[in-house]
Amino acid sequence: MIPCEQAVYGSFPFWNRGYAILARSAGCRPEWLDALRRAAQKYGERPTGIPERAALFAMRLPRGPWMIVGVFPQGADDRGRPGALAFHGLFVDPRSYARSGASPFPFAGSLRGDWTAADEDATLPAASWAAARPAPTDTNQTDRAISIAARIRRGERVSVRSSEPIDDLARAVWNLLPGRVRRRASMATWAFSEEKLFDLMAMPLLPGSPGEPDLLIPTETARRPPGRRPAVLGLAALLLGISALLFVLFRGRSGLQEGTVEEPSTPLAPRSADREPQPTRASLVPPASPDEMRPASVEEIRRMSEALASLADRLGSDVAEPPPADAAESIRRLAERLRYRGPLLGDEDLARLETLAAAEGPPPRGGRGPLPTATSDAANALRWHDLVIRFRGDRRLPAGINQEPPRRQLALLAWIFHLEDDPGISEAVRHGTPEEIVHALADALLVDLPLPRTSLATSFAPLDEYRNFLGSLPRK
Repeated sequence: MIPCEQAVYGSFPFWNRGYAILARSAGCRPEWLDALRRAAQKYGERPTGIPERAALFAMRLPRGPWMIVGVFPQGADDRGRPGALAFHGLFVDPRSYARSGASPFPFAGSLRGDWTAADEDATLPAASWAAARPAPTDTNQTDRAISIAARIRRGERVSVRSSEPIDDLARAVWNLLPGRVRRRASMATWAFSEEKLFDLMAMPLLPGSPGEPDLLIPTETARRPPGRRPAVLGLAALLLGISALLFVLFRGRSGLQEGTVEEPSTPLAPRSADREPQPTRASLVPPASPDEMRPASVEEIRRMSEALASLADRLGSDVAEPPPADAAESIRRLAERLRYRGPLLGDEDLARLETLAAAEGPPPRGGRGPLPTATSDAANALRWHDLVIRFRGDRRLPAGINQEPPRRQLALLAWIFHLEDDPGISEAVRHGTPEEIVHALADALLVDLPLPRTSLATSFAPLDEYRNFLGSLPRK
């Protein structure tokens, strides 16, 4: 049984309030209701000539649960205008969502569109839904689903033009995705917005449009020239093998102790006036601040442990493993899960990439801030590098972390990822609860970079490793 909260937002013929919250369960938080309202407003308006159809979408809320929403036509609103919709949302915590198979479809039977005036301002029950695992893949959809699933696994977002909601196709795609991808991927079986709001979404095929329903491939997708892939893979494998051997030999000589800095196998690029400085690499664990040493209540520690377990589920492994009750052990597992062990770009590689990116405009370094609308492969590669080196393992958790107060434990987790100066985390450490610090950490670790395949991997072998590692992290 999967526990969840629920709420209904929409426009209905039995009231004169336009679009508003109709009813909710007592445990629905205000920020969840706001998220449901914003998602409904971004859903878009049905184009003329497109029939009314029920649909489903699902997305993870920042610092919160999964929101699984059924969209149901209500006919005309209170003023007789057609196209009124009801949005019935279920809010499921990430661990429960993962236990259900990380798929929204088992919850679809619990969504309803038959609402009446008796439901206005009602308190809906918080219920437990008997969610089943996803059904077997529909063989009639396999070929197309395989193509879409492969693109989603690579971090792309896919829009499908269709004359109707793509429930069967979306189910087949979800059954083909590994658990770690399903635990972060969003989808909509039908939507009218031109924005790419979901990892998979269907948009209406307008009447009179030529051709068959089409699969829209994101413009940032880069394909390798035909006939060169085996040679490229062979060269990349050789270079990666040499890099791995040198990395192992280097580690064997280092003899590092807990709490010291482990130097990366490839030197970091030197600082320059036009590059954001690399994170400070302190050789010892930083001293604790008074805020970090503040004690936490038993309830705060319990909620922190639950938040850590949810974050671990979101980062996820395809191997099922019960979350530990010990928060310090959860932190150790997260630190190990997020360790980048692959090769790094060297000074010469970074200089060459900056030269290539300069031809397209100033390289957007630092992994933060908005991306330009068009970003070159070289600029993307530089941003990948800046983000990957956060996870390179040059900082280690101290052996006695389990003896530290909860806030100090979380501050050390932020420190090993070079996030000690992140404003959101610093604010949470000073004024928030341990649970809020975990949420701030989760936000800071989300990936907001495009991850298309790049032809530059032919010349810069670590880029495929960068892309694979970043693709395993949650996305914004």
